[in-house]
Amino acid sequence: ITMVIPVFDYIFAADKTGVIYSNYAGFSEAISASLTTFWQSSGFTLHISAYNPLFEDIGEIMKLTDSYLLLKMISITVILLILLKNIFFFAQRMMVINLRGKTVLDIRNSMFENYLRQSFAFFGKQKVGDALVRMINDLGIVSNQLIIEMFTIARDVIQVLIFVRIAIYLNPRLFLIGVVIMPVFMLFVGYISNKIKKYARRMQNQLSELFSSIEEILANIRIVIAFSRQKDMLGKVRSQNKKHFKFWRKGEIYNATNVPLTEVTTTAIGVLVLIYGGKMVLDPSSGFSFGHFSTFLLAIFAIMQPIKAIGKAYLKVTKAMVSLNRIYEVLDLETGSDETTSLQTKKEFNKSIELRDVGFSYDGKKKVLSGINLIAAKGEKIAFVGGSGAGKTTLVNLLPRFYDATEGEILIDGISQKDIRLPDLRNLFGIVTQESILFSDTVAENIRFGGRGEINEEQLRKATVIANADEFINEMENGFDTLLDIKGGNISGGQKQRLCIARAIVGNPPILIFDEATSALDTESERKVQTAIENATRNRTVFLIAHRLSTILKADKIVVMEKGQIVGMGRHEELLKTSSRYLTLYNLQFAVEEQS
Repeated sequence: ITMVIPVFDYIFAADKTGVIYSNYAGFSEAISASLTTFWQSSGFTLHISAYNPLFEDIGEIMKLTDSYLLLKMISITVILLILLKNIFFFAQRMMVINLRGKTVLDIRNSMFENYLRQSFAFFGKQKVGDALVRMINDLGIVSNQLIIEMFTIARDVIQVLIFVRIAIYLNPRLFLIGVVIMPVFMLFVGYISNKIKKYARRMQNQLSELFSSIEEILANIRIVIAFSRQKDMLGKVRSQNKKHFKFWRKGEIYNATNVPLTEVTTTAIGVLVLIYGGKMVLDPSSGFSFGHFSTFLLAIFAIMQPIKAIGKAYLKVTKAMVSLNRIYEVLDLETGSDETTSLQTKKEFNKSIELRDVGFSYDGKKKVLSGINLIAAKGEKIAFVGGSGAGKTTLVNLLPRFYDATEGEILIDGISQKDIRLPDLRNLFGIVTQESILFSDTVAENIRFGGRGEINEEQLRKATVIANADEFINEMENGFDTLLDIKGGNISGGQKQRLCIARAIVGNPPILIFDEATSALDTESERKVQTAIENATRNRTVFLIAHRLSTILKADKIVVMEKGQIVGMGRHEELLKTSSRYLTLYNLQFAVEEQS
């Protein structure tokens, strides 16, 4: 931009006389001498006024230079400057691309790691859709808006400062006249940014609700189709989608006001500069030349573009800060357990598990368990029976610390489970749940998932034989390399459950938990799975929740539960005599089985 001054004042000057420098050698020698003299006398400084003697000296040289030669030299200088500008532009873009990519990579990994470190209680309250929105949508907004726009603001602020300095140097009075309306503009920008932030927060929260609903509906699509509730579910999603659209639209409307507001402000500044600056040029006594005025105008209008960009970027940053705060909420989550370096390492189970006056509440108000006292010696099979809601599943979930007991304590070999390293504690347990949860991977990898460390071929095959799963795996076209569909959709329920049993025992854990592992199966599948359970539980400590009493009659200890308390405990024969609740359950179930 500053090249405009020599173009107008020295090349196209109407009264140019006394040319001394008519060739490149003479001109370059004069410029070099001027620069050398300045550096020797003044040196480098950031104060632009200190360069006035140099500018005046170079100006005198250009006055005495042939116009056509000067035009060529300035043209070459402009080309070199533009070349340098674009080299730095490309370097800057490469740096930003690398920074954005690595930032997103690291933050997304950290967010997912923090999610994996949370407890069961956290995921009981946290919606999966919200986690997806935070890890994908919010992080995308931070990448596409915050990081890029922060660099845009930094670059444009530097440009504004440079051009402001040029404008002030050329005519400080005219500059002050031009920026008199800027405070009003900044007030409007502040108001708009607050509105955008408000609706951005509402929009992201509503998007989490929308994603959660979609995820829940699609995950349970079988039930939706079975009860012909597609229309109702569509209406629910449409309603949430419409709310998201309303918040998004309001935010975009406020965002759209930035452009006309900036245009009006910059135009008003330009008009003020043109009027007062033009008056100075027309007044010979002002000493403000046409070249200086043209450069001043270009500097002012060069300021306008980055100011518009800064205003636009600031509003985007405001919106992105909402997403950044949502990301920080995940990164700042505390882990689901109080792990410390002072905890004990435990690799084996030797004696017993003891529950002393254990109580538990999900919400801190209503007790789900209370006064639980139980000792399970190594090698014992402990069965839990009771009606739905008696607290059986909650109780076994306390053993590997999926939840922490709110009262009492649980001891493993005399050591409080809270004093044992969490990975070591959970490695003592193999778990089979009522729902057969499998991943869309090979049969082998699904079984290896339960292993502690590397699982070799021999361990894999041994686990499948014990789980009675080898018979159908061998019949598969690709055997262990057969790829399972989502949720194991290409195998039967009984086959899925036997794979889950193989997964639970492949790492050879000393303790097994079976949570109603046969309740959802037909008679033939239940028989095969029951055989697998019997094979898997030999020489292990077992906690078994069963809906059929016939499967637990040989248990070493049967625990009868009702309303979160133990109301009976002993072997089958003892409980028939001592526990009215067990007798009732026994009579009800076997009476039904006899009738059927």
